[in-house]
Amino acid sequence: MLKTKNIIYHPGWFALIMILSGMHLRTIGCQIFLANPPTSPILKTDYPAVEEDHRVMNYIYNAPESSIDVRYDYEWEILRTALEKTRPKYGDFKMTRSNVMSEKRQAFEMMHPKGELSVMYLSTCPEFEKELIGIHIPVDKNLGGYCIFLIRKEKKDQFQKIATLDDLRKLSFGQGLDWIDVAILQASGIKVITGSSYDGLFEMLIQKRFDILLRAAVEICEEVDQRKASMPDLYIEDSICLYYPMPMYFWFSKTAEGKRLAERAEEGMRMMIADGTYDRIFDKYQLPKIEKLHLKNRRMFTIKNPMLGPETPFKDKRLWFDPKTYHPAKKPNGGQ
Repeated sequence: MLKTKNIIYHPGWFALIMILSGMHLRTIGCQIFLANPPTSPILKTDYPAVEEDHRVMNYIYNAPESSIDVRYDYEWEILRTALEKTRPKYGDFKMTRSNVMSEKRQAFEMMHPKGELSVMYLSTCPEFEKELIGIHIPVDKNLGGYCIFLIRKEKKDQFQKIATLDDLRKLSFGQGLDWIDVAILQASGIKVITGSSYDGLFEMLIQKRFDILLRAAVEICEEVDQRKASMPDLYIEDSICLYYPMPMYFWFSKTAEGKRLAERAEEGMRMMIADGTYDRIFDKYQLPKIEKLHLKNRRMFTIKNPMLGPETPFKDKRLWFDPKTYHPAKKPNGGQ
């Protein structure tokens, strides 16, 4: 955009076509002349300075790991709705899938941005808090911190006898190779066996490589439904819940563009919390799982999360799911 008054001399038909077609001259103060220019200008144009950044904001996020991986549909709907809420202020946006990346690769791309990824959804840790911009709103209200045991059906009676954390420490837990949960579990003395493939973890459980595939309450129901035909021995243990606070945030790079993307997303999310949209989307995705897993009635074992820092927003109770106090959001018309 030209920011000074410019005199453009007639450069023949080429310049006329440029003017009529609305093409921009990107060089400030540019003047185009013929070899023998006319003595007076034929066009005088004043281009006012424009401060706003009108680039379409592009939120590039990690693609699902397989064709049946729907773990993060809820989270991306939260982000998409937040961006829609802020469209009048910020304008258009895009949400674009990247190539599939491991959690470690996602973190690397965010810390060394080169356009492969512009938003990441992962749990907090000290490194992220230092190196990235986080929106400190637990996207799933920490429902993912309520962990359910996926086991082999033949072992279901064994879990009725578990009474203490020490009983759990006698068993082996399956996790993804670079999942943040691994360090949390190991810090509490729980034995962890890792696998490099998300889909492969379910095979490892069936093949008795570990006793429990630990799954978040937000994930486990759909995962079993998708696999019940091919893996009929998968079983959701129905009496125990292992809990640790593990807020999952949207993260952005510490760049001018990352700050811009984060500010818009946070503004939209807080608008959603204020007008009830956030709770209604949460209930749409999570209420059936909460009811099916009867979280309120399970035996709860709690461990610490050593990754948490002082920025964790524990004081704002609106941001945290608690099975003992949870009630579905009211609909806009006042119904449930």
